[in-house]
Amino acid sequence: MSFLFSRLLLSIILLFSSSIYLSGCSQNSANAPSPVPADMLSRNLRNNFPLANPKIIALLVPLQGQLGPIGQAIKQGFLTAAQENGSNAQIIIIDTTKEPTIQAAYNKALAQKAQFVVGPLLKPQVQVLAGLELSTPVLALNYLNSDISTPAELYQFGLSPLDEAQELTTKAWQSGRRSALIMTSSWGSQIAQTFADEWKNLGGHVVERLTLSQNSSALTGQIRRFLQFKPPHEIRTDFDVIFLASDPKTARQVKPLLKFYFAGDIPVYATASIYSGRPNSRLDNDLNGIIFCSTPWSLGRGAGAPNRLLYEKLQAANSLEFFRHYRSYYALGVDALHIAQQLSSLANSQILAGATGQLSLKQHRIVRQMPCAQFRRGHITLIN
Repeated sequence: MSFLFSRLLLSIILLFSSSIYLSGCSQNSANAPSPVPADMLSRNLRNNFPLANPKIIALLVPLQGQLGPIGQAIKQGFLTAAQENGSNAQIIIIDTTKEPTIQAAYNKALAQKAQFVVGPLLKPQVQVLAGLELSTPVLALNYLNSDISTPAELYQFGLSPLDEAQELTTKAWQSGRRSALIMTSSWGSQIAQTFADEWKNLGGHVVERLTLSQNSSALTGQIRRFLQFKPPHEIRTDFDVIFLASDPKTARQVKPLLKFYFAGDIPVYATASIYSGRPNSRLDNDLNGIIFCSTPWSLGRGAGAPNRLLYEKLQAANSLEFFRHYRSYYALGVDALHIAQQLSSLANSQILAGATGQLSLKQHRIVRQMPCAQFRRGHITLIN
């Protein structure tokens, strides 16, 4: 994946996933939503909604415009998953770019007797549906802020770099780290805040934050000052871990600079944005040692995952380059179909081994636990 394409794709991701927090990110927050009463959930399962294997499912995604490729990947993953598991459900596809409003798209699904709605993708659209009196369950493909009230019929599931921040802070804490420096590119202010909030919730201390320059010369000076370097080899000693969110090009400069300024032995935990998605050991040697978490399919685990056949089928149906660019969204579509069919099981505390991670349901939100990997000799290696 080219650097410019990576930046464009990441910008699109952040555009519709900003301010997203999984329930696991907010459990200790004063703004965390109140738990859904168990009796309400059981009533929904028994009476109100066909959560167990709905027969007519509507998928609401954008199939044209800037987000068209993402919507197409979700659609293809969704339909392929339905075909692969022999589902007899009728799938209705509604292109949200062709409807005047998201409410019109939802009403169109109801008019076609949909028993379950998957989508929409954009956060503002999800917020519109959250304000409606929903008459059928909806699995939104994005998350609203945890302090926004939502109807019992609305469930939330999606991809977000903020998910990774939660996973990374937990891993760093479990490894015994306690004092963190945070480095992010200019687009990563919210990710930095998530790092800080999660780290503080765990009991950790955030020492200082840095917004990384895109200029190589300026970046060198930034790192030197941030580490309080004094010749010949003296640096600050008030930190034991670094959290990083940047594009691959910047990350490939940051890690060698840390080593140059005698901080190379400090563990670095980064969001998946540092990985281009394309194996390149020559360039990625500069990322050696960095730990990041991502969807199983983004780490190339499809061949060994429960969804192996789906991974291989979707990869064969698309160009390798296109599949690598959008495989996390193919995975999102696959998991959305499986969640729609197994939501009642998730509501009964079961865990679903998905293409986007280990999935569980908490307070009407799908929580993803993702695998992590580390760069070693320019290659990604899965770690526990």
